Amino acid sequence: MSDALEKAGYSNVSTAARADISVTARADVVQERVDRQFQTTFAVRNYSIDVSGEARTGDVVSMPPPSTVSFDPQVGAERANERSRIVAADVIDRIKEFVQRKRGG
Repeated sequence: MSDALEKAGYSNVSTAARADISVTARADVVQERVDRQFQTTFAVRNYSIDVSGEARTGDVVSMPPPSTVSFDPQVGAERANERSRIVAADVIDRIKEFVQRKRGG
């Protein structure tokens, strides 16, 4: 998320009290399973990703709907990284829309 904010020209602050828009992202394990395929054991985890946003004014900032990603951490970490980049890009788009709407443009 920090990289996406920086690339979009937004600054990232360490405390929510200093933020114009506070974004909270949460990833929870919703399922774990172990499969054995081709003589290899895969521990696949399914994560649910939920993002919320709130402006300093108390306005809710619409965020992307919850999504999921499944991967084996030993061989599929890039899948999780790609999903996080997509979610971050969606969040930035939503922030831009909110700012434009508030500015009347």
